[in-house]
Amino acid sequence: MQFSASLLLSALALSRAAPSTPEASADEIIALPGLSSPPAFSQYSGYVSVSDTRDLFYYHAEGPDPSLPLVLWLNGGPGCSSLGGGLSELGPFFAGPNGTLTENPHSWNTVANMVFLESPAGVGFSTSTDPDFYTTVGDEATAADTLEFVKGFLARFPEYAGNDFWITGESYGGHYVPGAAKAIVDSNARGDSDINLKGFLVGNAWTVAEEDNKGAAQYWWTHALNSDETFQGIMDNCDFTGIGPLKGSAEEDACDKFLDISEKEMGNINIYEIYADQCLSEVNKDAAFLLEKLGSAHVASRHVGSNPTPDYEPCIEDFLQTYMNLPSVQKAMNVRPGTEWTQCSSVVDYSYDDLLSSMLPTYEALVEAGLEMVVFSGDVDAIVPVTGTKNWLAKLGLDVVTPWAPWTDSEGQVGGYKVEYDGLTFLTVRDAGHMVPYCQPKRALDFFSAGLKGELGGL
Repeated sequence: MQFSASLLLSALALSRAAPSTPEASADEIIALPGLSSPPAFSQYSGYVSVSDTRDLFYYHAEGPDPSLPLVLWLNGGPGCSSLGGGLSELGPFFAGPNGTLTENPHSWNTVANMVFLESPAGVGFSTSTDPDFYTTVGDEATAADTLEFVKGFLARFPEYAGNDFWITGESYGGHYVPGAAKAIVDSNARGDSDINLKGFLVGNAWTVAEEDNKGAAQYWWTHALNSDETFQGIMDNCDFTGIGPLKGSAEEDACDKFLDISEKEMGNINIYEIYADQCLSEVNKDAAFLLEKLGSAHVASRHVGSNPTPDYEPCIEDFLQTYMNLPSVQKAMNVRPGTEWTQCSSVVDYSYDDLLSSMLPTYEALVEAGLEMVVFSGDVDAIVPVTGTKNWLAKLGLDVVTPWAPWTDSEGQVGGYKVEYDGLTFLTVRDAGHMVPYCQPKRALDFFSAGLKGELGGL
């Protein structure tokens, strides 16, 4: 006997457990606009208060089993929305043209219970009634609020309280993810929480300004994006500890000169995935904004028809911007009225000192704490490239347990390369850009699933 898809989905819907608290029930998404049929899992979104003045917005997509790990995803920026991850990278749906959604068969909620958090307050739908917060926020406050969010989320969804908990993210998530992990480890040690944190996975992670900036220049040169003369000019004239993400300061005229030449030599490429096309716009892009907002593809206005990478939609963030501002979508997702959603916040003025700070002391503390840590890197990202990541990993001075070797994806191809250190695993993802789960969805799901099970060594 063959069941129809509609009957099967109805049966699955009836079999779902009812929300465990009134707050969870109020956050349930009954019907998400743009879908041709209801999903076979429950979805929730809403606000969790993390202080008297700040409420953080989240989107939660259940996995196939409530006992599977609970996984928090944090996009970077600093100041960019994790709904970008939820609806244009690794979540259950991709935003499409004209307010549509398409299913992502490689969504991470096929193997875990996923939560996407808009953080800090001022990003996406997350809010603060104290406007001073937007100009003073940095890594410490962001980590503290993430800790409070996790505690509040587990109170709202107590069925996950004993589950393995993981933190994941990308780009400036290189600060957010280990920072949140350290806040949870310290809170657990004080007895203020009992969160079953197993570890984290973080990709193309902005971690040490000097090494990531230097690695970017090395990558541009070795991938034929810049000339020998320009590379040498950058290396000779830039103080990599004192500039923002690949962007000089007013005091560094010589550095700025060569960075400007570098940009002209590259042309209008997609710096987040150098072999995919740009989303072209009739209006000139602000290149400085692109480079400053790590992990944010700039919203543009016209689709590219000559894209040589068929599965890569360079204008997906256009679609997401439109979708998240539809009144029907905001109503369905329990958004407070009068909110305009943007991929990256224009009100959050994140701490520049924190952006330039090193996360190596945090990694060293987390190695001591015994967390499982996975750093991954798409190898065709040119904004926080693999070269910079290898630079700062060397600074940790960890012993190699299993040497550099290829890993195999579920289709039998070389998925990338990995090395296991004493306390941390590093792997590359072949032919993936800055947004690894979007560029290489199958490979990303392969290593993510293996990482949650402690089976990365078997890839």
